[in-house]
Amino acid sequence: MPEIEIDEVCPKEDVYPMVVNFQNGYATEQFKSNDCTLCIDENTGKKTLITELCDLLYTGEEEEADLGRTLILARNKNTGKVRLIEVENIELKPSLKSNLDTSELNETSYLELSRKFGSKKHKQIMEHREKLKVNVQTVTEQMQNVTDTLTEDQLDLSAYNNVNSDEFYIPAINRNAKKVEDVYDIDAILTAEEYEKIYSEIEGTDYTTHLNPFLKSLASKTLSPKHTVLLVYADTLLKLYGMLMKDITKKTFSACQYSGTLNSIVMKNFLSNVNGKRGRSLQYKDKSLCYSLVFILLINNYKFSFDELCQQLKLTLRTVTSKVALTGATLVTVGSKKIAQLKLPLSRPALRRRSTKF
Repeated sequence: MPEIEIDEVCPKEDVYPMVVNFQNGYATEQFKSNDCTLCIDENTGKKTLITELCDLLYTGEEEEADLGRTLILARNKNTGKVRLIEVENIELKPSLKSNLDTSELNETSYLELSRKFGSKKHKQIMEHREKLKVNVQTVTEQMQNVTDTLTEDQLDLSAYNNVNSDEFYIPAINRNAKKVEDVYDIDAILTAEEYEKIYSEIEGTDYTTHLNPFLKSLASKTLSPKHTVLLVYADTLLKLYGMLMKDITKKTFSACQYSGTLNSIVMKNFLSNVNGKRGRSLQYKDKSLCYSLVFILLINNYKFSFDELCQQLKLTLRTVTSKVALTGATLVTVGSKKIAQLKLPLSRPALRRRSTKF
């Protein structure tokens, strides 16, 4: 085989030769050249070749050559000059023609006939169907725009995960405490500034006259300023627990009329706010009852009358029993009465399946 000396190397330019392979056959001696159209995607820069052979439309996109380059050797018979030309491979596939507008045409014709000759009711039905049609491409673009503007903060799901935890329903608890006094840290429920401010707001008011009957007996005792604040806090949560949702959603609703500070705390931590609308799920409702039970335990030397509480709140024993167990307290029978008492070792709530209520 004679040696060939390459006179010129031709790299790819904007338009370059392509080695074509037909998916459904091979070119024979009878193959005749034909005009073709080269299209370029403005976004990706890829080229697509389109041609028509034997009444069939062929299309193909250039293949990516990541591992190497395709080169062909071309020799001019007259001059003997040899060139090395860089090309790309492309596979042409037949594109079968089909009338995609037939169904749409039939539907349009049916609509026009209904408008001209249909009854009044049938016209209304067809017009209603037209309004319900959705442009899938437009909706897809709109959803793409929405997802592009979402941020990580807007997708924070920690609040939903916390609702499934027992710790969501009660203040911070130390279940490994060595003393009953260390189970709940009263200073962790509110800050010193909040205790002081709330006490100054309720001092001198007639809050005792509007207390829940069960809490009035506790108010007759000599309470410290912090315990007084927790007393009003517990009363606010008990009233919130028994309040109807239609009253909570009112613009003029106020959880605590004696203290603006306490009102803000309750509204923030025991009610939800979705799209500017105030709400209260079953989880938040249970949370208000559990918190109030903890406050009552802290105020009344870590115990209270279980039967009297259920009677005053008009709740079933089963409902309150599960809430008491969650706080760590134990039901103790003294004579014919049941007493809820916080003592060591703490009562651990029974394992329960995750649900909207317990």
